[in-house]
Order: sequence, then C-alpha cells, then structure tokens
Amino acid sequence: MCGIAGGLKISPDHLLRMLATLHHRGPDGSGCHEGRHFSLGMTRLAILDPENGQQPFTSGPIHAICNGEIYNWQELRAELEKKGHHFKTRCDAEILPSAWLEWGTELPAKLNGMFALAIHDAEKNTLFLARDRCGQKPLYLTKPESGRLRFASEIKALAAIGIPLTPDLTHLSTWLQLRYLPEPGTLFHNIETLPAAHWTLIQKNGSRQTTRYWQAAPPKPRPGIKRRLRNPIDFLDELTRSTVELALQSDVPVAAYLSGGVDSALLGHYLRDLDQSPKTVSLGFGAASDETPAAQATARHLGLEHHPARLSPDSLADLPQVVSQMDLPIGDALILAFDKLASHTTALGAKVALGGEGPDEHFAGYSFQKSYLTARKLGNPGRHLAATALDLAPQAVVEKITSFPAKLGPEGRAKVIAYLREFSSLTSHQQLTGLHSLFSPSEAQSFLHPDLLPSQKSPDQLEIETLSDLLATQYTSWLPDWSLIRQDRNAMAHSLEYRAPFLDHRLIDFAFTLPDSQKLSRRQDKVIWRALASRHLPKAITHRPKQPFYLPLESPAWRKAFLTLAHDLLATQNFTCHGLLNPQKVRPLLDATTFLPLKQLAAIVILQLWLDRHPPS
Repeated sequence: MCGIAGGLKISPDHLLRMLATLHHRGPDGSGCHEGRHFSLGMTRLAILDPENGQQPFTSGPIHAICNGEIYNWQELRAELEKKGHHFKTRCDAEILPSAWLEWGTELPAKLNGMFALAIHDAEKNTLFLARDRCGQKPLYLTKPESGRLRFASEIKALAAIGIPLTPDLTHLSTWLQLRYLPEPGTLFHNIETLPAAHWTLIQKNGSRQTTRYWQAAPPKPRPGIKRRLRNPIDFLDELTRSTVELALQSDVPVAAYLSGGVDSALLGHYLRDLDQSPKTVSLGFGAASDETPAAQATARHLGLEHHPARLSPDSLADLPQVVSQMDLPIGDALILAFDKLASHTTALGAKVALGGEGPDEHFAGYSFQKSYLTARKLGNPGRHLAATALDLAPQAVVEKITSFPAKLGPEGRAKVIAYLREFSSLTSHQQLTGLHSLFSPSEAQSFLHPDLLPSQKSPDQLEIETLSDLLATQYTSWLPDWSLIRQDRNAMAHSLEYRAPFLDHRLIDFAFTLPDSQKLSRRQDKVIWRALASRHLPKAITHRPKQPFYLPLESPAWRKAFLTLAHDLLATQNFTCHGLLNPQKVRPLLDATTFLPLKQLAAIVILQLWLDRHPPS
C-alpha cells in the first residue's frame, strides 16, 4: 500500500513535492524513478516484506510502482518463474515489471486485488496506468487539454505542483442529487479520475489510449458447452473462504471492521475458520443507528476480541479536516465515522483492516434496489395508486411500515409520493437513483443560483431491463464514487490499509451467473448469501434486520450540535455557498427536525467546507 505519483517530463523537484503530500499514505519509505520522458514516485506503507519491498521495481527497461495489494501475486510469480523470470523479495508488486514484459496491456485482467499501478516502459517510451475492477484504489490524472500529464493517488498532490483546482460547476445539480459525481468527473475542471476497471497507455507525445478491461455482467452463452451442475452454495462457500484467505496476506497486524450485519459476521466466521483471531472494531453513535451491541454479540459468538468506539456530537468539530482529507466533496457527514474507525483501529496497533463491503452490490441487498424494481413492475396505474394510498395514510402508519431507524418524516413521505407519480417521466438514471438521492432533479435546480442553470450537465443514461443490469450499474458509479472513496481516504489518512475481500472479482463474476431468484425474492434480499450465512452462523445473526449505517443527525444531541455548526458556517457566505445556491432554499433547512432535510443540510455544509478550500473563480 502506498501513494503514487508521476508524469510526463516532470521535474525532480515537482515529483518530490507531490510525494510529500502523500506521506500519510506511505510513511515507511519513498522511492523515485526518473526517465527520459516519464518519471514515477511512491511513498510506501510496508505491509508485505517490510525490509525489502521498496518500490519502484525494475526489470531491464521496465519500471513499476503500485498502490494497493495484488492478492494472487504468488500464483503469478510461479507462472512467471516458469517463463524464466527471477525475483528477490516477497513483495507482491515485484512481479509487475516481468508481468508487463510477458502480458503487456493484458496485465490488469490477470491481477486479483486492489490496485492503481504505473509502469514505465523506457524502451517503448510509454507509460501504462491501470486501476482495479471495483475502483478500490484511486488514481487521478490531469485532463489531456490541460497540458502535460500528471497523475497521483490524491488530488492534493496535483495541487502541490501548481495545478489549479478550479471547481467545475456544470455538474453541481448532479452533485446535489447524488452527493458525489460519477467517474470520470471530479468537480474540478482540469482533473479526472481513471475509471475503475480501465487502463490507459500514454505515449511520449502525451496521446492516450484508454480501455475498459472488465465489466460486471452475466457471462455470454457458449454454444455446445453445458455448465457442470453443482450446489451453488457449496461453490460460494469455497469461493468466499478463498477471498478472505487471499486478503489476509500481511507481515503486519490485521484488524477487522465488525457491524451487526450478516456480511461482516460472515467475514468474522471465515477469519476464525482460517485460524485467525484479529481484533475487531465497531462504531456507535449512542442512538437508534448504533450497531455496537449487535457487533459485540457477533464478536462473542465468534470468540473475537472486540473494541467498540463511540462518535459523539463533539466530533462534528472534525468535519472540516475530514472534508479536506477527502479531496472531493462526498456529501454525507458519515465520513466522520469512517475517519473515527480508522483512527481507532490504528490506535489498537493494526496497519491493515478488513471489512465486509460487496455483498449488497453482488446479491441485491439495498432497499432502493428492491423499491426501484417494484416501482417498475407496478406500472403507471399501480404507481399512482400506491402514491395515493401513501398520501392518504396517517404519518404514524407510514413510519411503521418503513424499515429505516430514523423517521421518514413528512418530507420523506412527499419524496416517495413524488417519485412514484413522476416515475414514467424520469430518465433511467433518475429512476434508479431517485430513492437514494437527496434532491429530485427539480429540487436540485431550485437550490441553484439561476445563472448556473443553463450550464448544467446531466449524467449519462443507463440501460436497465433486468436485475443484472441494475446491479451492473453499481460498479461504474455508486461503488467507487460513493462507498469506497470514503474508506480509502479516511483509512489512508491514518496510514491504514483497508481491504474488502468480498470485492474479489471472482465473487462478482459468480454472482452474475446466478438467477435473480438466488439474489432477491419477494420476502428476502441476498437470498443465497443469507443461505450461506445460515450454514455457519446462528439465526439471531443471519436474520437480524438490516441496520443502515448512518449518522443520527435527527437525535436531539446531534441535531443541536449540527445545526449550530451549520448556521455558523453558512452564515459566513450568507447561506449561498459562495453565491452558488439560493439562500431562500437553504435557510429553512436550519429548522429541520427530521432525517431527509437534515441530510440535505449536511450535504450543503460539506459543499461549503469544500468550496472554502476551493473557491469558484
């Protein structure tokens, strides 16, 4: 794990300045390669072979650096040794120069892991950049039109050498709706991200060839070949155990994040099955969303040492720092929780943490997925009938039938009613994101200053006909842009490597071979995953209701502290976020008492904090 940086015709001084800003990602060492056209640099967090694993690694004219972990490095190393290559360390990244010589641009597809890598081929005068399938590791680049190429693990490294960080306000409406911007956008004019599951090959003249090398999708039928019949749960059991075993490779202490849910409980089971007893950590808020009692019960069942942490309203004072370390504005105050989890874990002595991300994406575990499919299935008459029933029902009844621990409130109910009534007029993207976005498209527009409206751009449309289509969209936006960025930035801010074993592409590919009935039924989500869990865990865990992980801003103590912070911060810009928003829409949110408007206000507060660091020109 490390931070990486480099570019085309970049000076040694600039390269060192970039690396200085990435020290937190790799405090255990640094290294540089300066070529005739391309230069590479890295800062190292020593996980495998701490004594000898210093990058860049070199084989003849090939120089390579890598941020992340290549889990199948031993398998690939054995294959390369048979081809005559030799290695000196026990570091995963050492295989990269030899692997490039053998496989060229096919290399990323052979890797199993989380990575952002850079390979300079001095003989061909090219630079090859690639990112893992799910986007667990970040990689930012200057856009082609901005001049010479620069790349880095974090945007602040690009700013350190004078690259202007000017906000791109043409995507502000999309950001207000989603609280993030889909790849490759970054909300900066000159900077983009290399999308997950992509590589780009850069010539010495700066030209780039970019290609997607993997996509989450059902396998194509192969005529004349019949699949071997086998119990899918048996196969899933072996495969999942393998994903955890691979992700355990480490020469330093490892911890595990444990919630009250089935995903992290299964992670804990496989850790014990592999004779591992890591310290486990969880985070609570002292409110209805607190998972620590359930996490402690799971840890006791598994015989794992548990260390809960607590986030209090006083932690809101850390929000400016956490927004800063995120680089991009992720509009959810829950980023504080990921920061606290990471700092708590490193205080326990761990340098690696494992978590349970993935099964909700693979096996349809989110409520908005089922709601979207239900809305489609109802048809226009059914949606209008459901909306009318929801409109006429007493608020107390509405609250009772919702599964979220926070009260939906009148604003939340109105949002669902509008979604159902307007569904047929929404774009496919709006239909899919409507129930987990903060603002509808019209609401987002109403919050913007009128001068910004003509310039707003819409996200690319989606083609969704089946459950598989729906699930596939998550790997190109929701997962890398929303879920994983919160883990990476906050873990690495504390020099902690975060690993998600269940994001192994073999598990994703297997999930797409399954029929819809093995994922989502009328009564249950993650059908096959819960069936697997039932093999190994008691019913009290496997049938525990899903507990959303969110910051309880609606609870009295949190609400009081948050509204004070919001008022003091937004008043400095007259409640306009540097003149970008309509103050008549922002001010009423400061009287919010329920979940949805408080979440909306939190997004605006985070936007204000981000704009304070990057004011629009």
